[in-house]
Amino acid sequence: MRSFSRLTTLMVILPLCASCDPYKMRAWELAGEPGLLFEIQQYYERNALEEGGRCPAPLLGGVTRTEILEDTPERVVLHLNYAYRDMIRDGDDCSEMRPARCGIMRECRGFAQRTFTVARTEDGLEVIDMTGQRRNRRQ
Repeated sequence: MRSFSRLTTLMVILPLCASCDPYKMRAWELAGEPGLLFEIQQYYERNALEEGGRCPAPLLGGVTRTEILEDTPERVVLHLNYAYRDMIRDGDDCSEMRPARCGIMRECRGFAQRTFTVARTEDGLEVIDMTGQRRNRRQ
């Protein structure tokens, strides 16, 4: 009986997980490319810095504007306006009991813009470059 309930649970959960595929969900589509926003978000969150390096772990909160600068069979170049917040220094725990979080560790939230270059490969889309400050890279 126990294995039957596990199998039933698995049969219910697997289709739900499959529906979360960013390459099949329109919410992750950008410039008519399924999953492109997901690829850009992953690249940005692995490589970006914001506010002169004061925000060392930014998260892409959402895209507010997209401009396609180039669209060829080899690549897509997009200029994005976006919202960000920082995973470490977002000021969520700013209180009177922790005044340093309100000053030195101030909020890292805002809006910015960058240009992303995305290659079209045999395996799909791959972000290969972005403008702006980056981790482990001299400016």
